[in-house]
Amino acid sequence: MKALLNCVERSVMILGAMLVAGLTLANAQAQTDLPYSSGSTGADGPLAFRTIPVGGRYFHALAYDSTRKQMVLFGGFNQNLIAGGVLGDTWVSDGTNWTKLNPANSPTRRQGAAMVYVPWNGGRVILFGGQDANNVKLADTWSWDGVTWTQLQPPSSPVPRAYFPMVYDSERNKIMIFSGNGVGNDTWLFDGTTWTNPNVPNPPPTWDQHIAAFDAERKNVVLLGYDGTYIYDGTTWSKVNPQDSPPRSGRGGMVYDPVHKNVVLFAGEGRNGTYIWNGSNWIAQTPTNVPPGFYNTEMVFDSNLNKVVLFGGQSVSGDGLSADMWQWNGSDWKFISGRTQWFDMTGRANGIWNYTTINVPSGVTVLFTKNSGNTPARWLASGNVQIDGALQLDGGFGDNSLPEGKGGAGGPGGFDGGHGGIRLNRSGSYVGSPGQGPGGGLPGTQPVNDGNIRDGKSALYATIPGGYGNIYIQPLIGGSGGGGGASNDTIDGGNGGGGGGAILIASSRDIVINGAIYSRGGDRQWSGASQGGRGSGGSILLRADRVTGSGSVDATPDGRIRFEAYYRTLAGSTQPTSVNSAPVSSTDFNTVGTLNIVSVKGVNVVQPPTGNTLTPDVIFTDAGAVNVVVQGTNIPNGTPVNLRIATSTGVVTPPAQNINNGSVTFNVTVPKGIGTLQAFASFTINN
Repeated sequence: MKALLNCVERSVMILGAMLVAGLTLANAQAQTDLPYSSGSTGADGPLAFRTIPVGGRYFHALAYDSTRKQMVLFGGFNQNLIAGGVLGDTWVSDGTNWTKLNPANSPTRRQGAAMVYVPWNGGRVILFGGQDANNVKLADTWSWDGVTWTQLQPPSSPVPRAYFPMVYDSERNKIMIFSGNGVGNDTWLFDGTTWTNPNVPNPPPTWDQHIAAFDAERKNVVLLGYDGTYIYDGTTWSKVNPQDSPPRSGRGGMVYDPVHKNVVLFAGEGRNGTYIWNGSNWIAQTPTNVPPGFYNTEMVFDSNLNKVVLFGGQSVSGDGLSADMWQWNGSDWKFISGRTQWFDMTGRANGIWNYTTINVPSGVTVLFTKNSGNTPARWLASGNVQIDGALQLDGGFGDNSLPEGKGGAGGPGGFDGGHGGIRLNRSGSYVGSPGQGPGGGLPGTQPVNDGNIRDGKSALYATIPGGYGNIYIQPLIGGSGGGGGASNDTIDGGNGGGGGGAILIASSRDIVINGAIYSRGGDRQWSGASQGGRGSGGSILLRADRVTGSGSVDATPDGRIRFEAYYRTLAGSTQPTSVNSAPVSSTDFNTVGTLNIVSVKGVNVVQPPTGNTLTPDVIFTDAGAVNVVVQGTNIPNGTPVNLRIATSTGVVTPPAQNINNGSVTFNVTVPKGIGTLQAFASFTINN
């Protein structure tokens, strides 16, 4: 039987000298800018993620204020922000960031209201109706002038209602609303002074959560609801019968695009189709990028950006709340901001950034796209770091839906979980694959009613016998992956969770955490045959003059956290307990040397190795003695190099060999089956 051996390359482990700046506490208290310097050049400028209305919302009112060149948002619903869920806040946006305002006067809290911009009186946003926190329908009219809200007092008003469309008819210089929740199929017009009910003939059926837009090219209102498409020409309603129509659904978003002279629709009720109305037919679009299937959302046209903007809505997943902003340019959607934003590491091979300041706003969770070398993230700042949102470097969940042969992915600088064993009737074996990393979990091997043999083992980091890494988190290294579980005859085994990632944040001033930093190990899932092991937590290293705030830091299970600052007053939870000191002078970027496994049993390893256990980098026949050649650069002669081979039957750790002239050879006996090889070296450098 063939013995399959899989080689994995990892960064060299380098330990820097621990040189602590000598500063007395009394001197530190007397200074604002304390002596620690992160070394940041500031070349990457400020890192500022985009602000959002915290938590997201739906059933909100949205309009574009052409005079002030900003979107205006009012109210809506979010069950997580306030008792009863009904909101009454005012926000404005330049198309990138949102700013919360505190006007002197404001409408009461409401959802299902509607707003439009009108050119009257130098430009105003008009709001009408909605439903308050006591489920009472409203019939008040308000005007926004860019500074505050003013309640208007028209002599007559529509019947109270909510969840209705409102458009500005620029041809007739009037606002129009139609139907809504709690009323019949009435049409009302507002001229800035009073509301009138013209008793328009042939109205659509009574609806709520329908949508409408004024088609300026064809000078009519287009309305879409469950019963189809209707047109209002200022005199009468007419039902039209286009050749193609969007799927019947709940409230999506619709607005006129004056650049492309069509009405743009984003379909609702969990659907994510985009359609344009050309005056006679709905035409489905095929954009490359598509927002999720939001409904009860809102859309406006931003005349400053010349783009359609979609904001918020109700999602069919998670807690059902969106704070996403997307822009439509006539052919494709582009994501602008949302509750989840991404930090892309792919363009920086060494994983090091030099910022002036760093800001993660409240309500935003930052996820990381790893670079090809899977380095840790290293953020240096010459100024303050403010984390009011969350940084998430967690290892991936060992989900059953992962592609075959893939365990949970490690966070940046962390290691992948092992994949569950492929079912016997396909692979001829029950054995899963081991988790990667120095503390990677062993796989399950047999489909027996004994979890110690069947399930993958959880990974270790800080408490592994002998340890890997150290309390100084030098080198900066992430958590290891859990082992994959055993399969049975017909069901694949459970996948192991990925190891948490590793991050260094260093500031020449202060790091304030009111949100959270997460580098948790990935969890596991029962597959029907077994479960994999959990990934271990990663590493979080913070260096600054001060580390303060009310937030939390989490690298569970078994990860490492270290705070280096003259003042450490973080009031929130830290799991596991942090190791603390004054700032260490070494930046330890782990870039001094490299190690590569270049051959196994005489077979050259293509660089870089893939690390994919389904397509091993090296294949040879027969178990037994093999030689493994490791080459290094910039590593002192005499440095011990360690080799770790994780196999289906255990971990093989041959005695360390000292590197000489950049090369070291191991002679080791390996069992048959799939395994992963990793080489490590540690040595001290003097800075």
